[in-house]
Amino acid sequence: MTLSRLFVLALGVVASLAPCLSCAQENEEQAKANKPEKIKLLFIGNSFTFYNSLNKTIQDMLNVSGVPAVAKRSAPGGWRFRQHFNGETPKDYKDKPTPETIRSQKWDYVVLQEQSSGAVDHRAEFLEFGKKLCDMIRENNPETKILLYQTWQRCPGMFEGYGVNADGETRNAVLASWTKRYGEPSDATIEALQDGMQGGYAKLAELTGATVAPVGQAFFTVGDKYDLYCDEGDKKPFHPNPLGTYLGGCVFFKTITGKSPVGLYQKLVAAGKEYKLTAEEAAYLEEVADKTVADVK
Repeated sequence: MTLSRLFVLALGVVASLAPCLSCAQENEEQAKANKPEKIKLLFIGNSFTFYNSLNKTIQDMLNVSGVPAVAKRSAPGGWRFRQHFNGETPKDYKDKPTPETIRSQKWDYVVLQEQSSGAVDHRAEFLEFGKKLCDMIRENNPETKILLYQTWQRCPGMFEGYGVNADGETRNAVLASWTKRYGEPSDATIEALQDGMQGGYAKLAELTGATVAPVGQAFFTVGDKYDLYCDEGDKKPFHPNPLGTYLGGCVFFKTITGKSPVGLYQKLVAAGKEYKLTAEEAAYLEEVADKTVADVK
């Protein structure tokens, strides 16, 4: 066979392969186009967020449910909204200050969580800097959905005992405790004590148009049925244990997706994810989260 004949044959092979290569490239591009982008979430808080990696829990829940997601956090221990907004960081803190993290990309969701009693004992500051953070988030991306991580009552005697249904003895004890810690309460303080943590987050949601994720209400519903708090030695426990974090994750899952969290545990187990609770505990917590979010909305 002559060299010219071989050249002609080679051209034919290339020509025949070209449509196949083009088709494969088109299929690859189509697959990329059809693949949904990951939802980007940022959690701004403190230890109530980083205990048991709440952001990772929610990321796992979304991913095993067919909602690709990545969830980051900015959560120095004990941090308040004021410190987040001002870009303060603890000594030796390795992550970026919160304003830099907010501006690092266009987040789909940002979750705000105040220091565990700040919505009551620093109500004015809580509302002021909560709104400032919301403004900063929306300046970075107007489409970002802002969720408020309503936490639970850290100090039942102080923040639950003053409500309209409390007896006189309890109310007097609460006021005495407050006065010892902060001095004579003002009218604004009395109002903050009356409506507590839930009222504080509700006011911030009204002020900013954010959505409340009612984790604190879900904790209240569980009550004494399951222990949701970690062992803190001689201190009164208030940080979440794995059950408490799982409950919070379920509340956020429903708040974000609108779908019931019931059955999530089985999906997580099937995906090789391990959480320190039983199937029975998970099923109960999923039901509570499902009903709590539905009732709030």
